[in-house]
This record gives sequence, C-alpha cells and structure tokens, in this order.
Amino acid sequence: MDTYDALILGAGHNGLVAAAYLARAGRSVLVVERRREIGGLAATEEVAAGTGFRCGAVFSSVESFSPEIAAELGLAERGLKLLPSGGFLALGDEGRTLFFPPPADGSDAAPASLDALSADDAAAFVDFDCLLRRLADALAPVLGAPLPDLEPSAPAGYLDLLWPALRLRRLGRRDLAEAMRLLPMPIADAVDERFAEPLLRAAAASGGLTGSWLAPRSPGSVLNLMLHRCGGRRGLIGYPRFAAGGPGALADALAAAAKDAEIRTGAEVERILVDGGETSGVALAGGEEIRAGAVVSGADPRRTLLGLVDPRHLEPSFLRAARNVRCRGTVAIACFALDRLPELGGVADPEKLRGRIQIGASVDDLEQAFDDAKYGRLPRRPYLDVTIPSIADPGLAPAGKHVLHAWVQYPPYHLRDRGWDDARDELADIVERTIAEVSPGFSDAVLDRRVTTPADLERRFGVTEGCVYHLEPALDQELYLRPLPRWAGYRTPVRGLYLCGSGTHGGGGLTGLPGRNAARVVLKDLR
Repeated sequence: MDTYDALILGAGHNGLVAAAYLARAGRSVLVVERRREIGGLAATEEVAAGTGFRCGAVFSSVESFSPEIAAELGLAERGLKLLPSGGFLALGDEGRTLFFPPPADGSDAAPASLDALSADDAAAFVDFDCLLRRLADALAPVLGAPLPDLEPSAPAGYLDLLWPALRLRRLGRRDLAEAMRLLPMPIADAVDERFAEPLLRAAAASGGLTGSWLAPRSPGSVLNLMLHRCGGRRGLIGYPRFAAGGPGALADALAAAAKDAEIRTGAEVERILVDGGETSGVALAGGEEIRAGAVVSGADPRRTLLGLVDPRHLEPSFLRAARNVRCRGTVAIACFALDRLPELGGVADPEKLRGRIQIGASVDDLEQAFDDAKYGRLPRRPYLDVTIPSIADPGLAPAGKHVLHAWVQYPPYHLRDRGWDDARDELADIVERTIAEVSPGFSDAVLDRRVTTPADLERRFGVTEGCVYHLEPALDQELYLRPLPRWAGYRTPVRGLYLCGSGTHGGGGLTGLPGRNAARVVLKDLR
C-alpha cells in the first residue's frame, strides 16, 4: 500500500500551490483529482468540442493570484505568461459609457483623468482608489499568512497577535478610522457618499458583489470588495490580467512547480479514513486505499467535513456549525463563440474592449438583479461581468473570430419552481438578450454558446450549491470566522486533516493564498 507524507484532495489552484510548497520542502506528496483535467475552477475549456474556441471554465482572468506566490514558485519560468492589463468599460443606459484605462504595468497609480466625469467625481475616484490601495497594502500580509492563535499556548504567541495590529497601525490615525467605518458598510452607501455619476457608482459597487449573496445595500459588501483587491494590491476597479492560454495556463505552471509531487487525475475520493480521531489517508472510489501522514483537502469545507468524513468522528456541536455555513451559489458562466468582434455600447475600439466590460447601469439595477435571486427567480436583467479574452490572446479563437466570457450575477442555485436542467436555455437566452441590448446584431454573430449554471458548477467541479468561493463572503464568514469560529487555522477536529480551499482564510477567487498558508501549517505539524 502506497504511503505519502501528504495527500492533497483536488488539483485546483490551491491544491497545486499546497503540493508545490510541500514538495519543495522535501515531503512526498500525492495529489488526487476527480476530473480528468487539472485546474478545477481555473481550467481553460472549449466553448464547444472541436470548435477551437476556448475560454476560462469559470474564471476568465488571473489578476487576483498572489504575485508573491508566483515569484516564489517561479511560475514565469515554468510557462506562465501574463498579458498586459486591460481597462474597465462600464456600459450604461442610452449609450452612456465610462472607460477606466489600465494603470501602466508596474504602477499602482489610479488613472489621473477620466474625461467622462465631472472634476469632483474624478477627484473623488482617485482619493477612494488610493485609500483602497493603502488598505490592500496593509491587509494583504494578514491574508498571506495563517492567522495568529487568539489563545496562544506560549508567550511568543502574544507577539504574533501584535503583528497584524502593527500592520494596520501603520495606516495612520485617519486611514485607520476610515477603515473601521468603511469595511462593515454596504458598498452602495460608500459610493453614494462619494460620487454623483450613477454609472460610476455602479462600476465602483460591482467589485463588492462578485460571487456573493450580497446586494449593493447589504452590510459587509465593502469588506468583500477589499478582500478581492488584496490579492494583486489593487484599488477600486478590478482591471483584468489574462494568462496566455487562459487560466488553465496558471494551473499548468503550478503543476510544473509541483514537479516533485505525483498527480493522479480520474481518482475520486470516496471517504477520508479516520481512526482514533486521526486521519490515516483516503479511500478512492473502487476501493483503493492510500495512506498519508496528512490529508489536505482543497474541496470546500462542507463537502470535506460533511461528505467525506464519517459524522461519528466529529462532535455534534461542530457538525451543527458546519451544516450552518452558507454557500448559496449566485453565479453562472456564459461563453459565446463569435464570428467577429462585437461592438458594445457603441464602442468598437479593441483597446477599450480588451479588458473588463460591465453591463449593469446603476446601483438599482444591481439591487434588482439580487432581488430575483432572493425569491428563487431567474434574473430578468442580470449584472454581467464580460471579457473578450481573444483580443489580448488571439490563440483562444480561430483567426478573425472571438470568444466572449460572461460572469453572470445572480442566478440562484435554488430555483423556486423548476430545476436548472429546464432553465438552462432560458438563462442563455436572457444573457444573450442582455448583451444584445448594448450590442445590436450580437445574436447574429453567435456561432455557439455554453452556459454553466450553479447546478453545473456543483456537478462538474464539486463546489457545494455552486458557490465558486466555497463559502459566501460575508462579515460572519471571513478572517477568524472562515470557515468556522475557532477553526480558521486550516486544521480540523480530525488530527492530520487540513483544509486548503477557497473556503478558508485568504480564499475567494484565484489568490492561491489558502494553499500556501495551509502548506505552512502542515509542514509545522509534520516537523
């Protein structure tokens, strides 16, 4: 029977990051992946088989991936090529547009002039953007390391508790006071008090809603925005950064960085073996057992703790808490193969279309899209986060043609009156119609399309209820509360079983931070 120092469940980006760090430390590592391909939510897939149109299966760009991890693992030398950042184009009603040019590579400066804005709004944008960048600089190291124990067992542990406080204290009294007021706020309140232009308000608010069960007027949506911005030290606007070959190129580079680890695809874990409160390995579907000193799960907390661990090994109070974590999916992905570059909002310039394009003209539009989700309805006019990655990376589509990727916010996992197999085509029609409202003739350019519903996300990628961040980002499910109070340190009540997925501290998106943080904890325990 094979035995390893560490066994990683899932070859998604966090699992591969953890495998790379553990293998670099000289540990024997096996990664087991249920799917035939690596990458998980960071995979690149064809819109339709054999067509040559490819885009991200879920995520389109990789700007949130930690630059520190990329440097430490030498991902550029292992084939990861990051293309220049694109801008951000917000499309409003009656042909109204607002374009944010990307900051120059290597620069943290916000755009100095936004011609479509009043002088007051332009100045307020720069001030708010710079504030968020300062907060991101202060918070990023907190997310990039395991949180200090709130009840240290040794005197030195109290010094660890001071470190995050000192990082925040360096903000200065004024920024710290503003951060304390700002982070629990609804994003709608934060933008309403700063900006007069409705389209600017919507563009600024959208980053606090991504992948969440939060509306613009939900408390904690500013915190969600801030956590999304920490990964790449970014400000108010989420400028995309594409990897040549799509997000799957990130997974390939991570697998190359984990070259000393063994990766097995098509290997589904049926249960985690536990004896005497301690894990000894896993059993695969088909009966094979694999032994390991540590089992590190990149799956979401509910799937790991409630689906793979026999409940008799967990305390009733812990089981109750695990069952109550929230992971309601509100995201679908729509990909379109196009025979030409579309014109969106009257904009035909490829340089303005090569970044992120927001279709959602006001904060009220975003709020109403969430209202449909609350009541289990398909969104009548969804908020769309659109990219056309084939502009920056022509190899993703046949010559002269393009692929469009739309992150669709808020189709709910739980539909009130039917299942997703019956609603998929209707959602595809709604998304196509919404794009066509700002792009006349869009439907005529569509050669093929694929919609991945919240139910598809659960079925294909194993994320409970289709929640792409594993757990909903919310005030009570972040930092020391992610995934559960007293269990934010990647360990679980089962000795030797660890979590390293997006549902843990530092997670959400493609940061890679949970993988690195969990690997550090595992190495400490193995020593």
